[in-house]
Amino acid sequence: MAVTATTTPGGAVVRRIRRFNSEGLARVKNSWVPILQGSLAAGVSWYVAMQWFGHHNVFFAPMAAIIIIGLSGGDRLRRAIDLNVGVTLGVGLGDLLVTTFGGGIWQMGVIVAIAMVTAIYCDKSQLVFTQAGIGVVLIATIFPPGTSGGVDRMLDSFIGGTTAIVILALVPDSPLKGGRKEIAAILGIASNVLAEVTVALDKGDAARIRAALATARGTQANINNLIAHAKAGREAAAISPLHWKNRRRVKSLMRILNPVDNAMRNTRVLARRAQVIAEDHDEVSAEQIAIMGELAEVMARLSQLYGTNDSIQESDEIPRLTRKLRQLGARAGGDVADGRVLSAVMVLGQSRSLIVDLLQICGLSRNSSKAVLAPTSTHPEQPPELHS
Repeated sequence: MAVTATTTPGGAVVRRIRRFNSEGLARVKNSWVPILQGSLAAGVSWYVAMQWFGHHNVFFAPMAAIIIIGLSGGDRLRRAIDLNVGVTLGVGLGDLLVTTFGGGIWQMGVIVAIAMVTAIYCDKSQLVFTQAGIGVVLIATIFPPGTSGGVDRMLDSFIGGTTAIVILALVPDSPLKGGRKEIAAILGIASNVLAEVTVALDKGDAARIRAALATARGTQANINNLIAHAKAGREAAAISPLHWKNRRRVKSLMRILNPVDNAMRNTRVLARRAQVIAEDHDEVSAEQIAIMGELAEVMARLSQLYGTNDSIQESDEIPRLTRKLRQLGARAGGDVADGRVLSAVMVLGQSRSLIVDLLQICGLSRNSSKAVLAPTSTHPEQPPELHS
């Protein structure tokens, strides 16, 4: 049998190099805005400190600017203040303490401890705590007292932090792109997991359900990224005039964070109960299988809509998906699992919860979403819709 180049050790190395190159280029493409922000903030802050204030050996201005630009997850205004407070404490205490105690092994430990105790006393922020310690270390090692004025160093850190905030406002990243991308990823994973569970449950394939459940359990990083991107988007829409027009859409994005998270969590719980059913060689009804399959399709379509960011297509599709979910809610009554084992009833309950989650993602309130469900109580908290 002939051996192709792709099956040789050399071919495997080439594939790894190509994958490394493509992934690296993708990361650069997705990060060009932070790269531009960082380079501009460092250059502008250095220029301001040198030319406007006449400082020499400028270090803290571009350092503070890059740290602020590198912060993720939103709340950079608050953390810029924390950074400036921390660096100011560290630099000021460093000048004072190194002058008082001098340099040395024990002196380093003492002055860092004093700086950190002072930082904790002044503010609960972890960033203040860390930057105070770093500021003291820098003063004790790289910039000892006498090399430049302590006041100059404090002012430089303020210049860097302020410049970074201005750059973030003037050269903002999209407040929607990252969050929508993570929503698409989470819903796509949930859709695939639910589709796998649906097929496996119909065939009684417990091993296939276990594999799907393992995939579902690995999504916490996506949830964390979604929250971070959403906070950053909210901040970008708040501080950048270029994105004030997107405030309504950012608000809508923030509103569906919990429903997206809940949809993933409910998919995991459903998969666990489905695994018990398959392992016990029990069954669910054909209608339950059908409802789960259609829910997987709705999630897949929502994932595609959030991934493409096509507002026209979205405005056409969301009403259709909402109608579909209303129909599923009307079908998902207690009789669907009547006479089945407890786990089957629990799977039905999770399917109903998914319908509510997805309706909220489509824009309905929680109460309106709950009203879609066929009642399973004679006195439900939320009166049901009248289904024809």
